[in-house]
Amino acid sequence: MRRRTLCFSVAGAAVAPFAGCAGQTAATAAEAAPRGPLTSWRVVTGGFLTPPPQPGQLLRPGTGVFIKLVAPMAIALRGPDLLVADAGQGRLWRIDPAFNHASGIAGVPVTPSTALALGFDLSAWVLDAGARQVLRFARDGRLLQTFRVDTALPSPAALALADGGATLLVADGMGAQWSEQRSASGAGVLVAPKVADGGAGRRVSGVDAITLAGDDLIVLDRLAAVVHRVARDGRVLATLGRGELVQPSALAADREGRIFVVDNAQRTLVVLREGAATHRFEAATLGLQRIGGIALDERVLALSDPLLGQVALFLVAPGAWS
Repeated sequence: MRRRTLCFSVAGAAVAPFAGCAGQTAATAAEAAPRGPLTSWRVVTGGFLTPPPQPGQLLRPGTGVFIKLVAPMAIALRGPDLLVADAGQGRLWRIDPAFNHASGIAGVPVTPSTALALGFDLSAWVLDAGARQVLRFARDGRLLQTFRVDTALPSPAALALADGGATLLVADGMGAQWSEQRSASGAGVLVAPKVADGGAGRRVSGVDAITLAGDDLIVLDRLAAVVHRVARDGRVLATLGRGELVQPSALAADREGRIFVVDNAQRTLVVLREGAATHRFEAATLGLQRIGGIALDERVLALSDPLLGQVALFLVAPGAWS
């Protein structure tokens, strides 16, 4: 696969191309030093069909049949694994970007509204909003658990894993709340975010996507076109993006407080950070036509493009961005 490198300007200086990533996993590539805020690492267009790995085994070599992505939307990324919901094929794929291996996960309904997460054990978590359930699959493709979405959530829209993967969070866009559930058979606890200052008791207009940022949650509020940093008890601690976002659709966050937001209306990736300048990257600048899904693992950022049928991986520079 041909590697593309993007050169961004940092403090007015030209950025040298990044090299030397071939054959590395996403986690290994993240140890290399990016040469700008975002450095293009590689583009995933599919993978060679590979049997699902058995417990304790590595991926076996592919069969030689290359499975090409058609319209990848939701994605999840952790270590060597990239999880891709291909709405064009109606299939869920687990891909190793370093070796171009791809294995399918059977029995997963994939639609444009599918939401994904990867656990610390690399199990795949899939929100099936139509059936009001979350399915958890092992790396070898076995269905491990089925979580029923609480009936108090009228519009399940996204999911996240908290407490080291012990707690499942399911976001509710219409109800402006989320549920926290620790077991498939246990009841979920509902949490409704509320503004602490200047609007006590006023609820956030929607929880359309949710992700972890340290001990807090980052919540996407599409109607208000903002993101909120929220404590686990629902207290809204900060609001970002007001006047800067138009039609936010997906988000991710890193340990350094950066929040990466996909803005559909502007075809832009917007990077927000409390007390810092906002950074904007147009899809075309990133080599994409449209940004569908977003995922972040340590210092590797993944963006899916349903029009080009690919997932682009970038290295994220640490520290303050100029």
